[in-house]
Amino acid sequence: MGGDVQKDFKLIIDNEEMSNVSAPEAATKEELQRWPLFGLSVGSFLQVIAMEQQTCIMEVYLNTNNTGHFCFVEGELYDAVCGSLTGEDAAMEMIAWENVRLNIKQILNTSSVDRKIDKNLMLLMMESSRRRDEVQENGEHADLEMEDVETLEDAEVVADDVERTKLDTCLNLMSKDMGDALRAASIINMNDGKVMAFYNDDPDTAQSFMRLTTYMKTTYSSETPFELGDHLIIDLKDQQTLVILMIDEYQWNIIFNNVKCSLGMLRNIIMPKVIRTFNEMNVG
Repeated sequence: MGGDVQKDFKLIIDNEEMSNVSAPEAATKEELQRWPLFGLSVGSFLQVIAMEQQTCIMEVYLNTNNTGHFCFVEGELYDAVCGSLTGEDAAMEMIAWENVRLNIKQILNTSSVDRKIDKNLMLLMMESSRRRDEVQENGEHADLEMEDVETLEDAEVVADDVERTKLDTCLNLMSKDMGDALRAASIINMNDGKVMAFYNDDPDTAQSFMRLTTYMKTTYSSETPFELGDHLIIDLKDQQTLVILMIDEYQWNIIFNNVKCSLGMLRNIIMPKVIRTFNEMNVG
């Protein structure tokens, strides 16, 4: 990515929370000048940078033996370095660090910045959290188990919550890519009719889309020699389009402004990226 980027970095910190945080006792004046921000978690500050769509280097200091940095371009995480680790491995190592010292350096020219991280930040943070939860007292990683779940019903609730989080992440990614072109979206589990996630929508509207596809499936199979495929495209008033996608057990309902975002853009670029993100979150 080339060109000059000149944006003022807007530092967002919860001042009330930070008012009770004192500088590390071992920190010298020189260290405090080198790392002016302290008492923060890496994960929370990464989200600030992404939200502000900043282009910068975020330097991180945990202790003498644990330092590194993240590289952002317009809010997208491009690279990370931590000791001998680079890219995604370095990012995963540092995301979970707490009570660190930070320094922000602005990048004025991005022409020499190479992108080494393709996963979006939310996905990396979820994976980091999952790995942290898997660490046992002996420090070894183990597969997640539901030993504390007392009943099958409780297990289903836990599974639902995990799946909702993944689908919410997908809708947030779609919203970021489409901007104000996305008017509303929802995702329904076609097996049980549960509304798993929605954006600028409500469960009743989502359920109506489910009834629509159920009716059309029944009609086509019983009254015509044809079967309904895996998607519907419906033209709405006021330059809006409804796209219904049936992917595995989920029905995705997407309403968007077809002037600000073309159907081809949604089908060929945005949705493949969203589905790839969802599939990556299912790995491991």
